[in-house]
Amino acid sequence: MQELKELIKRCKHKILNGGKCPMLVEIRDKYVNHYGISNRHIKPYKGSMSDKVGIKIANAYEELEHSPDNFLVKICYEQLAREVLNQFDFLNERENIIYEPFTSEGEPYENSYEMLKDIHQNHLFFFKTESGFGENNSSEANKMLEKTDFKYNGYEFVINDIFRIVHDIFGHAMNGYSFGPKGEDMAWHTHMQMFSPLAAAAITTETRGQNCWVNFGPHMRNKRGEIFNIYESGYIPPQKRPFAQQKMGLLPSDISGIQIIEKNGVAVAEVLTDWNFF
Repeated sequence: MQELKELIKRCKHKILNGGKCPMLVEIRDKYVNHYGISNRHIKPYKGSMSDKVGIKIANAYEELEHSPDNFLVKICYEQLAREVLNQFDFLNERENIIYEPFTSEGEPYENSYEMLKDIHQNHLFFFKTESGFGENNSSEANKMLEKTDFKYNGYEFVINDIFRIVHDIFGHAMNGYSFGPKGEDMAWHTHMQMFSPLAAAAITTETRGQNCWVNFGPHMRNKRGEIFNIYESGYIPPQKRPFAQQKMGLLPSDISGIQIIEKNGVAVAEVLTDWNFF
């Protein structure tokens, strides 16, 4: 009980599962102001994820080619990596959190509230990349697998580890979003607004695309092409669903809200002002 009281005191108001954390919101606001990031044109998201939308995004991810040498893809992922490290450094300058690879079975947290409690105790488990980086992947030609200088007990983090950490913090914990299909999509939309448009196009692949494939992909559909309900034979519980194949690529602009084009040898991001998530 005392632990919970201290948590509430530090966060300045009663934190409920699904509520915002002022400490993290403040860091987020300072970060976007410091780097001059403005995505205020992006419409508020009220959790419109549905089977229809999820299947459409899952199909798009299934069809996406791994294109690490594509000029536009490479630029977007380089920008994503740069900004992920910026977020990580910015957070560490303000909070002394120990980031520990999770080595036990299952998931480290039952929900985002449990994760938030751990963050307020200056600790965070993360699911390390080498334990699950998609299905049937080689470790070659992927920007997210580049090593960083950050280590924990001899384990050197790769960019994807850092990305998972900042996404858990600013995508999930900050607003209490769950790890289910709707919560994952809301976490994508929230975290995307901390990135420049070039990086946001890449984070859409890494979050919205992969999560929809996990929750709405071919393995989750019956013979009619519909998502299995929990009582159907063939239904796969969340903890046993396969990871999406890891790919470097850019999903269609109606999924990300951002059109990436090349102009005179330069990658340019054009934000769709009339974008409406489908």
